[in-house]
Amino acid sequence: MRIHPTICLSLSLFLLHPLLASASASPVKGAVQPSGAAVVGDELFPAATGALKVVLDDGGEGPSFLELTRTYGALTGQHITFSEETKALLEAAKVQLDRSLEVPAANVQRIFEVMLRQSSFSLAVESAASPRVLRVRSLESPERSDVKQASKLITVDQLELARRHPALQFRVVVGLHHSDVRQLSNSLRTMISDPLTTMLLPAGNSNCMVVGGFGDWVYEQVKMLQAMDAAAASVQVERGELIIALSTGRAEAIAETLKWVFSDSRTPPRHEVLIRANRETNSLLVSAPNSRMEAIRRVINALDR
Repeated sequence: MRIHPTICLSLSLFLLHPLLASASASPVKGAVQPSGAAVVGDELFPAATGALKVVLDDGGEGPSFLELTRTYGALTGQHITFSEETKALLEAAKVQLDRSLEVPAANVQRIFEVMLRQSSFSLAVESAASPRVLRVRSLESPERSDVKQASKLITVDQLELARRHPALQFRVVVGLHHSDVRQLSNSLRTMISDPLTTMLLPAGNSNCMVVGGFGDWVYEQVKMLQAMDAAAASVQVERGELIIALSTGRAEAIAETLKWVFSDSRTPPRHEVLIRANRETNSLLVSAPNSRMEAIRRVINALDR
């Protein structure tokens, strides 16, 4: 459940009162500071109540990710949880920037997630009900194996949502009606550099692929698969028909065997092998891509003995 923007604003103003009261003072160096009072959010996260300032100290060092995370939580009215190990890593990691940065309220969520990902942290919604609770996990800790379990199922129509959240895990089922998804997943297996955070699997006996991973990665992979499927649809497949009279074998029995050998529910329609038995003439009618006709003939000859 989304927190109402008015509640977010009231809570954040209460939490940030000391900072807002001294807004005219010089910024604290090496700190993260809320700023302003705009309200911007999306369908997954409540609105940020203002800009986020990341100030480098005199040595050019940024604040810790623990401080960044806590300030983000205050700006959005959310609570953040993490393990002891992740907390230690958040405290040790520093925000790396060439100079101080002020993030407008409209971009707080995205930039916060970009920074998390760049420093090997992930974000997940533990509780969407009020009070909202998020969890930060370090990809350099044993929690790496839990990251994929927190993925959010979306539809293809929601890919833009995934794209906006590079630190969140998503999974989506993509229909690829002109491609052999099993062969496609095998050829793309080298793109899975980390099986604990990414997934590219055929969805059972269908022409669908399950794509899972961080939001921006999922978006890019689905767009690539859709482009490949569109290219496959434009390829002309030459088909032929063949009538084969059998000598000794029963047409019905051989037809069933051929269907078992050559039929696959994942095969695109233009690549299907269609076989019909004619009991009266004890013959087979075969419709298939020309590239498969020779293999079909060989199997028929082996069975018709």
